[in-house]
Amino acid sequence: MTEHLSRRVMAQPQQGFTLLEVMVALTITAMALGSLFALATGSKQLAFRSRQSLTTAVEARAAINFAFLQNEYGEVEAALDNERFTIRGEEFVEKVERKTEANTLTLQYFEVLDEDTDERIEGTRWVKLELPE
Repeated sequence: MTEHLSRRVMAQPQQGFTLLEVMVALTITAMALGSLFALATGSKQLAFRSRQSLTTAVEARAAINFAFLQNEYGEVEAALDNERFTIRGEEFVEKVERKTEANTLTLQYFEVLDEDTDERIEGTRWVKLELPE
């Protein structure tokens, strides 16, 4: 009878996992989670940088729009209270000989300077003159 019992115990399938199998599974899980966290962190940094870039572009666009309107209609209130951008009016565009009546508008070059990055944005705008030319 003891022989019969010992055969029966040996014939039963093993239940549970060995310590080695559990450690391998935990290592694989940790590596997968580490990769996911690295991707999430990279995505967050990319979102922050793109938001910062978009904010800079919007501020530059507002400064350019202000430069377009600054001298044409007299007093225009700035859209942003930002010291980052400086607007400078340059010389006027060369005058063309007119065969019609005099005009009170002329083109002027301008540039918007970004104090943080030393970038220059150049353009032309219409300026209202005091006396017709």
